[in-house]
Order: sequence, then structure tokens, then C-alpha cells
Amino acid sequence: MNILFVCSGNVSRSFLAEMLLRHEISRKGLKGISVSSAGIHAAPGSPPDPRMVSYLIKEGIPVKAREAKQIGTEDIDWADWIFVMEHRHGEILRETWPETEDKVEHLGIYLPGAQDVDDIVDPFGRNSYYYRLAQSQITMAVKGLVEGFLKEKTQAGIPAGWPRSES
Repeated sequence: MNILFVCSGNVSRSFLAEMLLRHEISRKGLKGISVSSAGIHAAPGSPPDPRMVSYLIKEGIPVKAREAKQIGTEDIDWADWIFVMEHRHGEILRETWPETEDKVEHLGIYLPGAQDVDDIVDPFGRNSYYYRLAQSQITMAVKGLVEGFLKEKTQAGIPAGWPRSES
């Protein structure tokens, strides 16, 4: 299963989600899951946001060297599931690549108690409150995603009906 996280610039939110999910996959010993991330308006080659890197280090999560990546057709073809941070990201993907209709999900639906899906706040260029909020949202959503995967896993190792759908 190939999972792709998408945000605007691929330096804060989707980067953090990718690193957190990689860590959870390793920690839980899950097999057959590959993770990547990309941005809708990325500046390829840009380094990750230092505040997100600091958060990962503080949490004891190894950070591999990486650069921002602009989403492309090869990413769309590779991904089985695409998790977006904002509703507009999903809209852009569906408009640009109609074939993504059945594989785009909003990461916010995996927040505990989520009934209405809120966007994952974009902290880039904002004060520390927004960074803490985005870090909390993404951390909780990734944990919810993994819990859902573990609960619904079938004998084939692929969850039945997972990821869950808003509709």
C-alpha cells in the first residue's frame, strides 16, 4: 500500500505527516506500507521547516534528509491513498487528475471525535501557536490513521474499507 500526504509546499504539514507515519509503521512493525509526500505549490529543493524538524527531534523521531517535492503524475500513479491537509487540496487534485476521485481523503477525518472535517491548519510563516496546533492535529490524525489500519486489517494485510470515507 502506497500512501501519499499532500499539502501546499511540502515543507511543513505533509512532511511532518510522512515522518510521523514512517515512525509509527516502524514502531508497530507494519509491513507493506510505503509513505511519501508532495506539495501542490512546492518549491522543489526547499528544506523542511526547521520548526517541524525540531518537533520531530523533540519527539525522538529520526529525521532523514529530504527536500520539498512538487506533486506530479508519477506520484498520483504510485499512490493507493492520498491524504490532503485542506479541502482545497483535494479539489485541486480531483480537477487536475480526475482519476484520484476514489483515493483522495482528508487527513482531518482521522482526528479523534471528528464529525465535521476541519482543515489541518497551515502554520508556515505564522507564530508558534499555529505550529503547535498543526503538530497536534497531524500527530493525532496519524495515530488515528494507524489505529484504524490496525483495527480493520484483513488477512491480506489491507484494511477492509480503509481509509474510511467522508461519504
